[in-house]
Amino acid sequence: MTTDFRLAGHLGLSAPDRPLLAHLGRSVDPVDQIDALADHGFSGVQDLFLKLRPAAEQAAMAERMTLRGLNLSSFGGDPMRWNLPFWSAEDEVGREAVQESITASCALAERFGVAGVVCVAGLDPDRSRGAQLVAMTENLKRNAETAARRDLTLLVEPIAETRIAGLLLNRLEDTLEMVRTVAMPSVRLLFDTGHVAMMGHDVPSALAMSAAEIGLIQFADVPDRVDPGLGLLDWTAILRQVADQGYRGMVELEFEPVDRTAEGEANMLGRVRGLCTRLDPGSL
Repeated sequence: MTTDFRLAGHLGLSAPDRPLLAHLGRSVDPVDQIDALADHGFSGVQDLFLKLRPAAEQAAMAERMTLRGLNLSSFGGDPMRWNLPFWSAEDEVGREAVQESITASCALAERFGVAGVVCVAGLDPDRSRGAQLVAMTENLKRNAETAARRDLTLLVEPIAETRIAGLLLNRLEDTLEMVRTVAMPSVRLLFDTGHVAMMGHDVPSALAMSAAEIGLIQFADVPDRVDPGLGLLDWTAILRQVADQGYRGMVELEFEPVDRTAEGEANMLGRVRGLCTRLDPGSL
């Protein structure tokens, strides 16, 4: 069996000054972190805070990523509204705000090349969940063609209730139904192993169930979103399933290393490579 896992590292999850390789890079500056990711064999960059960065910094990042041969795997669609009922808007003003957000995301995708934007939705306690799921589905469908024309993928991510409460999409099944209903290649599932496991799923089985809808995969172990190999998940089975279903996209390492030192980050990279090497010596 041949595998080819192209890894992407993040420039910060809980905050923009806490990137994956904070201590292996020259600094936490995004350009220095892009160099660190390239130096350690990564293929891509994830930046949840990209939309909040000044235009000059975005331009410097795009230039360095091109120079180092890295791609933008994903960025946060609405970093200031990710936990609000933004995507489930039913009124004209709300729908226009969604469209404006997608237009801004398309501009970033054009600057960095083909990219995915993460779509997370908060729950409005005063409206039924079912109505909000329908509204989000319609908003995705309304913007799917614009995204497709401009090489942007709308990545819909379910978040485990036990990890972050109060979000609309907290079940894998609801998200799969949403993506299947939109039925556009520009709207895909963001499959996070940690969140899916915390929802109570067997991760390899959930991967198989979701194979046709997946646009991006993120790796994290459980409990508490730890480094792959330090938790409870069966990574041999997960990696084998990803390979067997022919996934060829980026794999984001979406966790903060347990050991926040240069040595700890180096050990984390070694463990991730070791997991893949045990599956297939030629994989990484």
